[in-house]
Amino acid sequence: MTVRVTYQAWNEYRPWQKAKPRNRTCLGTVMPGNRILVPAAYLDDATLIQLEKFDRPPRIPARIVHCDNQVGLAILTTDEPGFFDNLKPVDLAETADAEGEDFYCVAWKSSQLTFSSCRWSQVKVFKSSVPYFGYAGIYFITDLKSGGRGEPVFSGDRMIGIARSQSGNRITVIPAELIQAYLHAVDLPEYPSFGRLGIDYQYNRGKAQAAHFGQTGAPAGILIRSCFPNGSADGILLPDDILLELDGHAINSQGDYLHPRYGLMGLNLIATDGHYAGDVLTAKVLRNKEETTVEVPLKNTQPSAALIPAARPDLPPPYLVAGGFVFRELDVPYLKAWGKDWENNIPPTLRILNEMRSESPTPEQQRLIVLTDVFPDDYNLGYHEMAQNIVKSVNGRSIDSIREMEEAFQHPEDGFHVIEFLPGYGTSKVILDAAPFKDATAAIMEKYQIPTRIRLNP
Repeated sequence: MTVRVTYQAWNEYRPWQKAKPRNRTCLGTVMPGNRILVPAAYLDDATLIQLEKFDRPPRIPARIVHCDNQVGLAILTTDEPGFFDNLKPVDLAETADAEGEDFYCVAWKSSQLTFSSCRWSQVKVFKSSVPYFGYAGIYFITDLKSGGRGEPVFSGDRMIGIARSQSGNRITVIPAELIQAYLHAVDLPEYPSFGRLGIDYQYNRGKAQAAHFGQTGAPAGILIRSCFPNGSADGILLPDDILLELDGHAINSQGDYLHPRYGLMGLNLIATDGHYAGDVLTAKVLRNKEETTVEVPLKNTQPSAALIPAARPDLPPPYLVAGGFVFRELDVPYLKAWGKDWENNIPPTLRILNEMRSESPTPEQQRLIVLTDVFPDDYNLGYHEMAQNIVKSVNGRSIDSIREMEEAFQHPEDGFHVIEFLPGYGTSKVILDAAPFKDATAAIMEKYQIPTRIRLNP
């Protein structure tokens, strides 16, 4: 069926405002239990969700039963009496198999059901668009046009996945085994989420390196460089450990293992293939030239855990207006406000920082705070052209959140507010008179019709 979503995103430049409402559509697939499976991304910032059976009116209101942005799947339903009476749930396969029957995907086009042939191309480990989650997705070559919006893909009469995206004649499909795992998790008394290993490693192909760490014979396993703070492996796998096996799978010197259906796959898939957060994986490591076994309890890592979060699902941006200066936490949704080619369009100062977005925060630096704009006023004269500067400190206090920034402005230095920025970003220091600071902020907000001075993280 057709799922029509009205959504209203936040204005990333003016974080106290919302953008104009817009619409998007995707396909929903009827599952057992009067549930409708859809791609989760289409529900972001949703204000109204409507269903059309057979791609025709009437439009029936729907509600979200469950949504996991990391997995990229969500379940809808409707309370409309009799809605599901003439609908038959799909038969979902247990797994997607390259040796299956003829593959095809189904879509609605102008109220007509269309069938597009598909050819199995490749399986690879994909990173979810909302970190942190990795899964085995399937590339199919297809004659489908303008797809990748949740179209179900079949082998014979069984669904083996749904299309997540399309580029040219290639669609990326979320496979049946992940859909099954998600549906099973939703039915548990408490949704467990999915885990992430959270390691940074290097290959172990060189004989000298392998011998240095105590290996004999051909190099095997991978060399642990670090673990994501507070992640699954943090404090369990140590720097300079050589990870030889995980969950019973031998790891080769390039970080791959032999998947029973898909062949060689990246080891990070082990943490999500058939596992949830809370499961414990057994790891065999070479540590101090001796083999040992350790237990790795899987944890879910939320997208907010990154230094520069790649996503902010259904959350507004934290910000602060102070003396006409607009500060906010730096994240990828803000960077994407530079348009479709945002990675090339963002200012050079932010381009460098964008390359750090996969890095994890430290106890000293949980977030980066960016000055996005200055509303001109006599109070902030001399700083009107500033923008995209990264805050280092306020009144001598290190800053890594809007909450800390708000607190720092309560402690002026000798009658002044001193804002320092990271070097290399133009003006390195802003000095403001602390005495009229509150009144000036209120007057500037009134002049420019800014309704709310601050928004903190939930």
